[in-house]
Amino acid sequence: MTNFTFLHSFFIYLKKRFGRSKRQKLRDSWGTIPAATVDIETAELYFELNKENSIDNSYRLDENTWHDLDMDELFELINRTTSPTGAQYLFYLLKHPVFEKRTLDNREELINAFLSNQELREVVQLELQSLAEPNAKNLPYSLWKPLPENSGYAGVFPFLSFIALAVLLLTIFQLLPILAVVTVFTINLAIHYSIKRRLDLFLAWSEYLGVLLKVADKIRALPFPELRVVQNTLKKNLKNTLSISKKLFTLSMKDPTGFVEYIKIYFLLDISGFYSALNMIKKHLPELRQTFETVGYLDSLISIASFRLQYKNFCQPTFEQDTYSVEGIYNPLLEKPVLNSFPFEIKNILITGSNMAGKTTFLKTLGVNAILAQTINMSMAEKYQTPFIKVISSIGRSDNLISGKSYYMAEVESILRLIQASKSDTIHLFIMDEIFRGTNSVERLAASAEVLQHLVNGKDYTLVATHDLQLTELLNSNHRNFHFRETVSKEGLSFDYKLHSGSSKTRNAIALLEYAGYPKSIVENATKRIVK
Repeated sequence: MTNFTFLHSFFIYLKKRFGRSKRQKLRDSWGTIPAATVDIETAELYFELNKENSIDNSYRLDENTWHDLDMDELFELINRTTSPTGAQYLFYLLKHPVFEKRTLDNREELINAFLSNQELREVVQLELQSLAEPNAKNLPYSLWKPLPENSGYAGVFPFLSFIALAVLLLTIFQLLPILAVVTVFTINLAIHYSIKRRLDLFLAWSEYLGVLLKVADKIRALPFPELRVVQNTLKKNLKNTLSISKKLFTLSMKDPTGFVEYIKIYFLLDISGFYSALNMIKKHLPELRQTFETVGYLDSLISIASFRLQYKNFCQPTFEQDTYSVEGIYNPLLEKPVLNSFPFEIKNILITGSNMAGKTTFLKTLGVNAILAQTINMSMAEKYQTPFIKVISSIGRSDNLISGKSYYMAEVESILRLIQASKSDTIHLFIMDEIFRGTNSVERLAASAEVLQHLVNGKDYTLVATHDLQLTELLNSNHRNFHFRETVSKEGLSFDYKLHSGSSKTRNAIALLEYAGYPKSIVENATKRIVK
């Protein structure tokens, strides 16, 4: 009795010590970018498998806009999730800006709870750590990929497992020779690998499905009123699915020596458990999918709370139907951003300025903040007031060698997206950088003017960066001009990266040649050509 009491106390001590160590790691990493995170390919898996669906009252960012605005990099900056499931849902969330304030308010309530209640946050994170394994990234496959048909022999496997157990017990009690165990193992080994060849992917995909259900059940039971709404959702979805975790528990069992693998083969545990759970998984896929999304949702909101702690210079967006005004706005991807203020006093804006002055950065800044406002309910600004909008951009284009499309053809198709989108009732923010730069100057100017004139519809906002000063003159009647400027001195070029009213009056292309070390004759002769 004394020994038992000592061992019991010792194990309790180890558990508390281990728990404190995990908590300390969580506290040390809170509000920082973690050293190791999931890769983009893993993060986008749930989104790729679930493209046909979307978050209620949202739209899906198209691939061009996502890449134009460097959203992969922004995701990596925000992502501090504990599990691959959380990272996958965060990626999905950023892909789907919403048009409803109630959705954002619900997210805000939980984000604030995680910021203000350390105990709540850490307890949830500790539960999520059961899913913090590389193979947990495969969970979306098990829920959104077609599952195999059940084997006609599925009912035999539990019987074979029972036979294996009986033979083992009889051998232990020396009622059967050891050869009997060897024979059963050999037969079950053949069965195991014969079936596993067909089920290998499905077994790998389902490995952490049981773990997900257990994690969800533990979160459901946590004594925090802030989680009540989420817990009600989990309770409803776990009612008919929690028992699946018992059937699948052996799939995630591992040990460094590999001994557990031999046990699973001898008793056909993986095969028997998977087939036993298969029909239930198929029957309750909607509940299982929603459980995945709910757990991922919680993890993603904790990540957003951590991001806010590091980037404190932000505001809550205000949504007004006919107002678009921002103050002190910046892009969080910049190491030393310059803040700008900008009112859309007219809905169509042309921005001119020299190379490297900040035009493209400003376009991306407005686009990124529009997405952040309608996904994580924050804007990197002192004040952000806009209508709910849909962002579509045409910034980064290049030749497509695989499809054989030229740079110009890629531009034509990219900008056509904006023209077609303008026909809908949705309010858009159209962002364009150097429209039709892939063709000659005469046709570029003509086509650009007509496209931009076509997009003046009283509903959508257009923000266009251009070097074509003639364009500002052609569209002066219904476009407002702004510019970025530079200072040229003996020390070189300097930029203030501030937005100024009016169109640019300066050029720096030739000055850049001189600054880069081009021969003096090229610089001088090029300058003379301009004067002529």
